[in-house]
Amino acid sequence: MISWYQPTQDFRPLSFPPNKNILGWWKTGENTSNESTLVAIVNAVSFKDAEKIIRKDWPEVTNWMIERINNFNGNNDETIQKI
Repeated sequence: MISWYQPTQDFRPLSFPPNKNILGWWKTGENTSNESTLVAIVNAVSFKDAEKIIRKDWPEVTNWMIERINNFNGNNDETIQKI
């Protein structure tokens, strides 16, 4: 799972449905700058892969907020630093 701030008024993805690696997405609110807070479950092996997948449909991402990526392959979770 990954979340980010979407700086555009229209927070929908560029295509609907978004690319096949976006397993689900939703808006959870807004920050003090009125940027939408979006969350997605992404089929990816790393944070960098998830970032590329998200940017296909939301290229304007301003700030990633995720702290962890859940690894559903049975391996240890990968801890992610805010960038």
